Amino acid sequence: MIRLAWAATMFLACGLAPALAADCTQPNQPLRPVMSTHKIPPYPEMSVMTNEEGTVLLLVHITTEGTVDKAEVTTSSGSLRLDEAARDFVMATWRWQPPTQDCKVIDVSTRISIKWDLKDAPDNAPQFPLIAVTKADYPAQALEKHEQGTVVVGLLLNADGTVVRSQVVVSSGFDDLDNKAVELARTRVHWTAPKMDGVAIISPVQAVVRWQIDHAGP
Repeated sequence: MIRLAWAATMFLACGLAPALAADCTQPNQPLRPVMSTHKIPPYPEMSVMTNEEGTVLLLVHITTEGTVDKAEVTTSSGSLRLDEAARDFVMATWRWQPPTQDCKVIDVSTRISIKWDLKDAPDNAPQFPLIAVTKADYPAQALEKHEQGTVVVGLLLNADGTVVRSQVVVSSGFDDLDNKAVELARTRVHWTAPKMDGVAIISPVQAVVRWQIDHAGP
């Protein structure tokens, strides 16, 4: 599931707000989430289509008003799209009751994590088949440069399942990874053309190749 977590450990605290009262005797108050705002972010449609999931860790700065004015990705989910969706949603939506220290409301920083799990994606969202890659598939220069990314390849299938045409629909940002993804989509998968009224027809399909060095097989 998409799991949400935030660390109550606070640091970089600054007493920017005026004292609550000159003779305040109330104990210091901890950082508290406004739970009604801590909603699960919607799964990006393209991430569902390309089978992207993972956990992102954010360092967020909470103002004395309880809003987030800064959020930094400290550990990536492996997908820039998921990282940005988590960061943007938290900044726009999540709120806290800021803590008090020495009778003053203070701003703080804390860490939160959001786990993106495809089991929680909308049921009606399409998913493209994922083509497994190994380190042996990695173009040598891309491996040396630590290039990573996700490629969506579009193919036109003949009625017998042979590939008539192929092209990059969503680029990884690297030509060598894109070109290799097209090659793998054409040669590694045994495609079967869909049927209409029991007869195989020429049809477009799409597939995903995710280049992640740390997750590539042997």
